Amino acid sequence: MFSVEHTLLPIANVAESLVPVISLIAYLPQWRHLLRTRDSRAISLTSWWIWALAYVISVFYAAVLLAVTGRGLPLLLGTTCGLLFVLITIGMAWFFRRGR
Repeated sequence: MFSVEHTLLPIANVAESLVPVISLIAYLPQWRHLLRTRDSRAISLTSWWIWALAYVISVFYAAVLLAVTGRGLPLLLGTTCGLLFVLITIGMAWFFRRGR
């Protein structure tokens, strides 16, 4: 018999586990550009801080979900990696802006 929990949940967990890898691939061109040009003036730090706040909320939600239900580890890992990638971008942008 078809069961969402036993059929779709494992697929959803694998899909969610791929999010950090896909996200990293998306961030690499930005980081490469920053490292190559050493110029972050075109990057809005305000936007990146808002994204960081959104990720902090997502990490909090995923952590609570995991603590309460025992489920959601892929979501917690994905959102934590997303937060880390945003903070790396902010750090790089701030570092190259500071030097000007």
